Amino acid sequence: MSLIVRVGSGVGVILLFSAGCTTPPPRDTHDADLRTITEAEVLWVRHWRLRDAERIISHYSEDATLSLPNVPPAVGREAIKEAIKEIVRDGNLAFTFEALRVEVAKGGDYAYAEGTYSLTMTDPGSKKAATDHGTFLRVYRKQLNGGWRVLQDMRSSRLPGGPVIEE
Repeated sequence: MSLIVRVGSGVGVILLFSAGCTTPPPRDTHDADLRTITEAEVLWVRHWRLRDAERIISHYSEDATLSLPNVPPAVGREAIKEAIKEIVRDGNLAFTFEALRVEVAKGGDYAYAEGTYSLTMTDPGSKKAATDHGTFLRVYRKQLNGGWRVLQDMRSSRLPGGPVIEE
């Protein structure tokens, strides 16, 4: 047998074996991811109702940004923690929201939830309860453990000027 035939046969065998060694396609988790995020949004409302700052904060990634109307953004989980702790201390606090749409990117590593909210807090000027209504947009990022955490959380008030939350 000539050298060319032996090399050609060896290449054919290698190609035959390597064809069976391809990486399987990633598992489709789209529907499960949608359910997970939708359920997390509902659970998050409960955490706000209980004023459970630690559980509220647990929804955010370490590098998240929280953008509320009329205040500078809170960047990073520690800054968000301080903002949330201040908010939950308000005696008039009542915060509820509903995700009206949840979408997961085709790649499965990012998602978003958008919806409406209602927030009652003490107005710093009048010292009376004031209610704000608006919309929110949250960008979620899938974590290495498969869980989802909020990367960006932004609220937009429907009120002209919206409530002012002093820091």
